[in-house]
Amino acid sequence: MTPTFDPQAFWVFSLQQYALDGMKDYCLGLQNNHGVDINLLLLCHWLDSQALVASEDTLNKLIQISDHWQHTVLRPLRTGRSAIDKPGAPYQTALANELAEEKNEQRALVACINGPAALSDEKPHTAGANLVAYAAKKQFPLGHGGLLNAT
Repeated sequence: MTPTFDPQAFWVFSLQQYALDGMKDYCLGLQNNHGVDINLLLLCHWLDSQALVASEDTLNKLIQISDHWQHTVLRPLRTGRSAIDKPGAPYQTALANELAEEKNEQRALVACINGPAALSDEKPHTAGANLVAYAAKKQFPLGHGGLLNAT
């Protein structure tokens, strides 16, 4: 039986992982230098932490969802927020809007892995199988001290 994933559980996991020492800088470095979607990166890590592997078709769908959200919603919000002076209500409002859309993207990603045949029947052959597959498809380095070593 295929497990059903809760978007709120993924959101909580993401917040916990992002709060780990050095993780924010690591993730932002991948986002800013390689165009990595932190939400998809954390989703891969979440699946890896449960020893589950997304099927290749599912990973391709997840990347399509991610690309859509990044290009049409999140990057424009990020750009707008970065143009606002940090102290003050306008910046906080922009940040809150961006975080709300990050959470909406996570819901879309979780809906995809809740779909039929989303997970492979194979057990992962290596630690971080989903992260490694995502990095290979999007051609970015996972590096040392990142998600593959996080618990």
